[in-house]
Amino acid sequence: MDRNRIVDELKHVIYADLVRVEPHCFTGVGAGAVFTGSFDWHSSVHAHWALLSIARLTDDALLQSKLLSRLTCENLEAERTFLNNAENIEFEMPYGRAWLLLMLVELSKHGENNNLLLSSFQKELEQQLTLWLEQNSASNEVILNGGHQPWLFIFLLLQFSQPKLEVLHRLEALRSQIENIRETIATAQPEESDSFYLPAILYLIDQTKQPREKVFYYYNNVTLKFNQNLSFKNCHQAGINVVRLWPYALEKPVSGGGSRFFKGLERILSQPGQWKGRFELISHWVPQFIWLGLMIEQGELL
Repeated sequence: MDRNRIVDELKHVIYADLVRVEPHCFTGVGAGAVFTGSFDWHSSVHAHWALLSIARLTDDALLQSKLLSRLTCENLEAERTFLNNAENIEFEMPYGRAWLLLMLVELSKHGENNNLLLSSFQKELEQQLTLWLEQNSASNEVILNGGHQPWLFIFLLLQFSQPKLEVLHRLEALRSQIENIRETIATAQPEESDSFYLPAILYLIDQTKQPREKVFYYYNNVTLKFNQNLSFKNCHQAGINVVRLWPYALEKPVSGGGSRFFKGLERILSQPGQWKGRFELISHWVPQFIWLGLMIEQGELL
């Protein structure tokens, strides 16, 4: 597969999402300073994250300039003030805020930024998200939820964000909760409303603690499903198809053949309706999931 062509297509699809003018759906727009136009606030946030990292890894100075013109100190401070207002304490907690943390970390890798603001904002989000994980760690039902408040995925995004040592110690203390139900997580099958394939998330969480085992394996018996008539009821299967490929992004290609990651990705990309189809169902989040897999494959994040 031509990686450059894939990245170029993703860039255009995600940028079209970011600059949309349609009103948000279901959720508010935060401070309304920058994360607007997409399907919802967190979709705009991870669109910014994806494009920032694409710009950095492809040396796209024009794209970087466009993004930095949006992510000004003034706009970020407005979002920070909004999120810290007492009446907004539940806004996009935890999912959107975890993506925001990852975006701020990526933004800090680009020049011409107020590092003091970014560092302070990141620390606040780290504390908020770690506390949320701790407060919900006693419930196996929450940890096993792959829907709209995916405990395991929030844990993983925090790890991806390379938090301060104090936060890492607190995350390590939570691993015992994961171990208590490891077998259940490792064999969990996604519900129709789930956005994540939990065995894949568990595998990646394991990789944040220790080097990969010599024998590559994770429990994965989900058959790829490609429903050509996606709806709000079943559209998450398109995202799950991508998530279940993420661990394979760590696998070295077999000599003379492509990796399982790219073979699976090729099948997904051969069906545009499954990754850049109807905006309200697919294109505001699945392209970003594809890009996250490519980031892992390139040695980023882990």
